[in-house]
Amino acid sequence: MEHLSLTATMRWRVRQALASPAVRSISMLAGGNLFAMAIAIVGALVQARFVSPDDLGYFNQFGIASGYVFFLGLGVWDSLHRRYPYYIGKGQRDRAIEIAEIAQGWYVAVAILSATVFAALSIWTLAQGNWRDSLGWGVQVVVIASTFYGGYLSATYRTGHDFIDLAKGSLLSSLVGLALLPFYLIWPYVTMAMRTGCSSLASLIYLHIHRPLKIHWRFNWRKWFDLVKEGVPMFIAGYGSTVGWSLLITTLVWKELGVVALGFSTMAFMILQVANHVPQAIVAVYTPRIIEEFGRTESVDAGLRICRKPLLWSMPGMLLLVVGGAIGLQLFVPVLMPKYVEAIPAMGLALLYLPFTMLEMPYVLLVATGDTLAQNIVTFVGLGIFAALGLAAIAAGLGLNGVIGASLLGRLARLLMIYGYINRARHQHVHIKVTPEPVEIS
Repeated sequence: MEHLSLTATMRWRVRQALASPAVRSISMLAGGNLFAMAIAIVGALVQARFVSPDDLGYFNQFGIASGYVFFLGLGVWDSLHRRYPYYIGKGQRDRAIEIAEIAQGWYVAVAILSATVFAALSIWTLAQGNWRDSLGWGVQVVVIASTFYGGYLSATYRTGHDFIDLAKGSLLSSLVGLALLPFYLIWPYVTMAMRTGCSSLASLIYLHIHRPLKIHWRFNWRKWFDLVKEGVPMFIAGYGSTVGWSLLITTLVWKELGVVALGFSTMAFMILQVANHVPQAIVAVYTPRIIEEFGRTESVDAGLRICRKPLLWSMPGMLLLVVGGAIGLQLFVPVLMPKYVEAIPAMGLALLYLPFTMLEMPYVLLVATGDTLAQNIVTFVGLGIFAALGLAAIAAGLGLNGVIGASLLGRLARLLMIYGYINRARHQHVHIKVTPEPVEIS
């Protein structure tokens, strides 16, 4: 009887978990992402067959320039990402919509202006007869539009139905990339550029059509400035921990080790990106929930309680994925990706980023509380440690593996500081630091 009671209890808990909106959202988003991941694996294998590390590195050097252009976001996205779910949680929908309208206007304008510059570079290099550079610059036009406007759209996707649309957008992007794979047989370099541009464009168009907020186009400089004033400190920290961190890796590798090493590095992080689909899906679902909960309760502990379940569920899987992935790389890369055998150690090191995707989830509480000083300290101390160790590793002759290892140590330092600041906030009962209201309802 005791055994039957335990079995019934377990069944009840499973049914309760499956009925959870969060679990359904994660299942749909992760399911779509798993299919996208399978397609991405096929794409990576085919690309590795036909594209040399030299060509891959040469093409990806153009992305370094567009990475620095993303600084023009100026924190508007960060204010939106913080304020939109916060005001929704507070029941102030009108204010949330107004902030979204200002963010939409700014990012569309910046995307158009930035894309125009890169389009001009593409046309100019084509006129010079350098079609490889022309393709490299031309793809950045789509990448910039996808990053600026697509980033705005992603901040407005917050319900279970919205996350299903995000998964469909990711799936469509993968299917477009899959359809272009046969062209590697004819034009490897051109196909690589086409897949990058067309996949991003397909996803952006889908997300625009199905955007949850179909709002007015309007702009107000004073209110925009208020958003920038609030968002820049958060943006600098966010930029440093994401785009800036990647840029430091690619810049160090490109400048110090050359385009072939950049090709190996790109493939290593492409493998990581494929494996990272599921943890990113989990984080995407829980991030707005954490901020909304903090908006309702102004309690750090309440936000941490939401973090606890996905962390406990996912970490064993992440560790198994790292170990299994490292073994799989040794077995399959020599057979399926022979041009990239030298990158196997770098690929294995890159997989160690997987646990960080989940473990850094509580960082969103530093954003929610408005503790921009803590956000910048954890990011730039970690980035500084990475830069110093990376340069030392290159000087010591450790090459690409040394750079990735230095990056992981910098990330570990950042993670420890995040939890230190979160623990301090818990004991000090820190509430949201509201600057003078960024937007006033007209």
